[in-house]
Amino acid sequence: MRRLSAVAGGLIVFLAGYASCSFLGQQPEQVRASQEDQNPQLSKDILESYRKSNKAIRELNNLFVAGGQSTAAFSGINYFAASVGGVDAEKDLEEGRGVDPETFAALYAGLATPKIAENMDFDELGRLRYKKVIIRMYSQDRLKQLFLQRDQLEVRSESAE
Repeated sequence: MRRLSAVAGGLIVFLAGYASCSFLGQQPEQVRASQEDQNPQLSKDILESYRKSNKAIRELNNLFVAGGQSTAAFSGINYFAASVGGVDAEKDLEEGRGVDPETFAALYAGLATPKIAENMDFDELGRLRYKKVIIRMYSQDRLKQLFLQRDQLEVRSESAE
């Protein structure tokens, strides 16, 4: 009996609180994300610099692709591949040895080229796969090698000037 009266009392207090908030029009504040908060205004200098660097990276990427030093597995420019002298993302996927971080992110985001996308799926644990092989990022050793290669390209390009 004591338990029943405690439950009934709690229910009455809950309903009284709910009714008073409903009738008085008090609603919890709604939190909304603002797109403007995430993208602050950029100066004309920044936008111009971005435009120039983006054009230069596109040209560099096109040279790597034309020279057979780079293939993409996703639509768009792979800035990481361009910065390290190119990567063969298609071959990396075919051989199941991992991909560069930007390719991994793009594939996970659903930006794979049609040729690659037709062989992609997810396993029962939600891991992204290509031809039933889980897609992983390059090993730490491979990434270190690529970052070293990027440093060497930077030095070589500065000495060529």
